[in-house]
Amino acid sequence: MHHNKFSFDYYKSFLMLAADAGYKFYTVGEFFAAGFPKEKAFVIRHDLDVKPASLPPLLKAEIELSIRSTIYVRVMANDFNAFNYLTLPMLLQAQADGFELGLHTNFLESATIMNLDPFEVLKFETNAFRAFFENKSFACHRDLNYTFNSLPWVVANWEKIQTELGYEFQPYDEEFLNSVIYVNEGYSPHLCWRNLTPEQAIATGKSICLLTHPHLWWEAHPFEAGT
Repeated sequence: MHHNKFSFDYYKSFLMLAADAGYKFYTVGEFFAAGFPKEKAFVIRHDLDVKPASLPPLLKAEIELSIRSTIYVRVMANDFNAFNYLTLPMLLQAQADGFELGLHTNFLESATIMNLDPFEVLKFETNAFRAFFENKSFACHRDLNYTFNSLPWVVANWEKIQTELGYEFQPYDEEFLNSVIYVNEGYSPHLCWRNLTPEQAIATGKSICLLTHPHLWWEAHPFEAGT
């Protein structure tokens, strides 16, 4: 069954389905530490692109099921300020509740548009984020109509990134991706699961990485977390 309404109750229902099927839940960091198990592992990653107020209901569902996930947060974004009076306390509480936080960045696009050095932009974002959060990883951000993809630059400069910025892992790692069924929502052309649904992926018994974009989830209507 395909669901075009991405409700919080639906989110909780397929997490329960995975648990009943014997899946163990992981943050991104925990999955790396476990050595990329290829069966019955369920990794949850949230990319906080816009509307940070949409995140807490997803985390609430996970807390009720004793699950923890990874949250990637944008620092250089026109859409919201990660350090404002509402968003920063919410993210600090998530960290205190045991969720893993990481940087969500398209530093290459920012650097190219503003004629800056890409590494220095990533370094700036990293230092700003680490002023408040423990941070061992980042995930490259790509807008719907992104101009420059940071990921090839990351692959080419990973040793420098690890050595000078202290990052330990990133979720587009080839071994990571080869160990999971990738499940995420998006537009094709309307909001839908891009490939397999969670239910279909769970039925395989293979390890899963679920990527959500919290602003696409709602209960009554898509503007309840703000415009």
